[in-house]
Amino acid sequence: MLFLLLFLVSFSFIQAQLLWKVTGKGLKHPSYLFGTLHLIPIQFLDSVPGLFKAFNNCDKVVGEMALNNVDATSKIQQAAIMPDHVKMKDLIKDSTNYAKVDKELKSVLKIGLKELSVMNPSLILSLYEIGIYKKLTGYTDDKQSDSYFQLVADEKGKPVVGLETIDQQIAVLFGNGTLQRQADVLVETVQQKDSVLKEMIHMNKLYKAGKINELVELSNRKGNVIDMTEEEYARLVDNRNADWITKLPEMMQKSSCFIAVGALHLGGKNGLIKQLEKEGYRVTAEK
Repeated sequence: MLFLLLFLVSFSFIQAQLLWKVTGKGLKHPSYLFGTLHLIPIQFLDSVPGLFKAFNNCDKVVGEMALNNVDATSKIQQAAIMPDHVKMKDLIKDSTNYAKVDKELKSVLKIGLKELSVMNPSLILSLYEIGIYKKLTGYTDDKQSDSYFQLVADEKGKPVVGLETIDQQIAVLFGNGTLQRQADVLVETVQQKDSVLKEMIHMNKLYKAGKINELVELSNRKGNVIDMTEEEYARLVDNRNADWITKLPEMMQKSSCFIAVGALHLGGKNGLIKQLEKEGYRVTAEK
């Protein structure tokens, strides 16, 4: 579920609406806000007008989390493991569903529920969604656009800061919904494999067209087990936006910032664009 917005298809759109310039309210230098996707090829970034100029003109890179956190990997690995008293067969009780998920995971990931059963269902789901995308589209690029800017910043000696701690990220990755809810979504995603892939492609087209508000609307859709509930969406997006908006003004006041976060955080009435405007900043699409 967390990865339903992380996919791409073509290079045919101009996406000026993915890069936004933040000025006003006493800022000495502009900062920039860029919406990312996890599985976008690095070469796609060349098609975003003004993107690298904006990045080069900023003194600091801001991400959802600083990826150079030395504790991140070990903490995520620990959080990805289910409690000892919980077994996957306790969560997927229907033997037919269990067998179907096991078979599908083996087909896509080459390992099944027996090997993956110690993992949190959300992590298994994420691995599966990435796997079916790669398998059915031929996508092979392992570099990710959101981490790319932090890596380049490190090479250039630019400071990198995160809007969240690793513990906060873990709460989002593995704590959004009960283990039972996460397992139910895993089962439904496998059962609705074809429609899930079509939705990935559709969301990618919206992203490439810069239609971030339509992405928000689609992500707020209800009626399907795999759709996020209002509470899940709030924890994943709105609540984090509200937290970030308390931190960004001080960061931008101190230095020009290149802020690269998931595109879903930009749009909608609770998105960072609207929230920054409410704070008195001028936020304009960079062209």
